[in-house]
Amino acid sequence: MKQLFLFLTLIFSIAASDVLVCREEKFRPQIHFSVPENWANDPNGLVYYDGEYHFHYQYHPGNPNNGPKSWAHAVSTNLVIWTDLPVAIEPDHLGDIWSGSAVVDHENTTGFQQDPDIAPIVAIFTHSSSSQQQSIAYSLNKARDYVKYEGNPVLPNNIHRDFRDPKVFRYENKWVMVLAAGDRVMFYSSLDLKSWEYMSEFGADPPQGSHSGVWECPDMLEIKYNGFTYWVLLVSVSGGAHNGGSFTQYYVGLFNGREFQSSQIDTKYLEWGEDNYASVSFSNEPRGRQIIIGWMTNAIYCEQLPTGIFRGEMTLPRVLTLENVAGHLVLKTNLVEEFANLRIPSQEHPLEMRRLEPNGYWNVSEELGFKSQLVEVDLAFNIAGMKGLSALAICFLNRLRQEICVGYDHERPENQEIFVNRELTGDLRSISDHFVGRQTGGRVFKDGIITFKIVLDTTALELYVDGGLTVMTSLFFPDEPMDTLEIRHHAPVDGSEVLLLNGKIQGLRSMYDC
Repeated sequence: MKQLFLFLTLIFSIAASDVLVCREEKFRPQIHFSVPENWANDPNGLVYYDGEYHFHYQYHPGNPNNGPKSWAHAVSTNLVIWTDLPVAIEPDHLGDIWSGSAVVDHENTTGFQQDPDIAPIVAIFTHSSSSQQQSIAYSLNKARDYVKYEGNPVLPNNIHRDFRDPKVFRYENKWVMVLAAGDRVMFYSSLDLKSWEYMSEFGADPPQGSHSGVWECPDMLEIKYNGFTYWVLLVSVSGGAHNGGSFTQYYVGLFNGREFQSSQIDTKYLEWGEDNYASVSFSNEPRGRQIIIGWMTNAIYCEQLPTGIFRGEMTLPRVLTLENVAGHLVLKTNLVEEFANLRIPSQEHPLEMRRLEPNGYWNVSEELGFKSQLVEVDLAFNIAGMKGLSALAICFLNRLRQEICVGYDHERPENQEIFVNRELTGDLRSISDHFVGRQTGGRVFKDGIITFKIVLDTTALELYVDGGLTVMTSLFFPDEPMDTLEIRHHAPVDGSEVLLLNGKIQGLRSMYDC
């Protein structure tokens, strides 16, 4: 018995040390998930089951460069602190394991279930070789091990060059798959996840939204607003974004189990920043929330990031809801409430009402006596008195005076009012000619009161403006920690006024035990 106790103690200690490992390499984010080493890209197979959020993602073992893909795996009970698990699904004779989704087969429609108390988790993914075909794998032990279905592929393809990234969801008594096919998405249905029938397509005839690149990584989200049920289609586009490179667009519409319909012709951005791509949602979320995670980079420079032994990190989990703005339904994006697990109660610093002097620089960190490179900043301003080409800037600096700034530009053209500027964070050109310094975004809600939520990590910034109506995500790679907060009011003409109504600076802890 004593030997058994010692053995179990040793096993527990090893497991605990794996969970609490400290990662402090240069450019390692501390509150965003990143691959421990090697390469990661698209989030895949996001699914909740029995108290755990499972996060799979595209993974290339061996080095931090793009290459043949597997599905890697991490798990969390609170969406912000993640434990790495062994690689879930690896390539085989049918090809690499590309992007896809996962579902819980509560009704055992597949017939895979063996234990009546454990429902199968089924992963649906693209097998990629000379063609792109859809296959499935299933787990009977809560996603700890997967078995590939012997009848793969379940949706063969000898026609389409681009035919990938299946998102599967339950609709009434059937399964529905939406997948990307070049310039459109296609919808299929199945009763058992093994045999699929074509239903419809959307996006190409007539052309709707952006077609500036290949369509990828679709998702379908059921969101209720004001007593009605709407469906939101997410589509990632490989190029042609407002700020350059890849991005994710969305459509608000209706779905009847066979067809998705939306009258939307223009392009709506899930977010404006350069560094969020391939966002997809968790299935089987216990509270019905639409929670997404994105790959935090851009397709045009993802292979040049200077992060050393690892290359690939993810956005924070975000909740999507709908809001009516000027008669149009638009998406709002906000942090999940579980983000509170990273807040340090003793590091909460409220800010009182204050007039910002024209052309003045307010060193908030110095006044508070608090510096940190891991912070959450909430600020509300009255900008009704701004005049001319004035600007409000919220900047994070280091000892070398490198800085990353976000803010509002007054009297700028449409879709250029909100900005993130990383021009002074370091040598951008050493990363890539496409690593744009200044990025802009549109303000949906044009009011005299503007709010900012900013989450700062060691090498990443997330910006939520006006309660999440405008969102921007940006990577940056400084030579020293950005631990000082400064607020500026640039006023080239007389009489410009900005009033801080209230604010809060909140220190955050690392997701690692450092």
